Amino acid sequence: MAEKKPDTITFEYKISPSFAVYAVCGAFGGLNSHGEIIMTLYNERAAIPERQTYGIKDDCSIYKQPISVEKKDVIIRHVMFGISMNPSVARSVGNWLIEKADAYDRYAEGT
Repeated sequence: MAEKKPDTITFEYKISPSFAVYAVCGAFGGLNSHGEIIMTLYNERAAIPERQTYGIKDDCSIYKQPISVEKKDVIIRHVMFGISMNPSVARSVGNWLIEKADAYDRYAEGT
């Protein structure tokens, strides 16, 4: 007797321990007890679905849009790392970043 073709298929997402995103979306921090500036960098992304269920077509391919998605309705802030610097280095890095942002603005105006 032939087996009945299933109507749906569910994909479960597992995040690899080596998963990483390195784009920086923001920072937070402050001063430590040694007078150094601590800056912690993070990336933001939408939560990855835990599961998605798709309908199966007669030709055994799946529909493009899922029929259900199990997902947390949150934005993930993945804290990547922090850096520590003295005020002199912080000013130097800050000035360097401003110079690069200004250079980008000049480039964008010319395109």
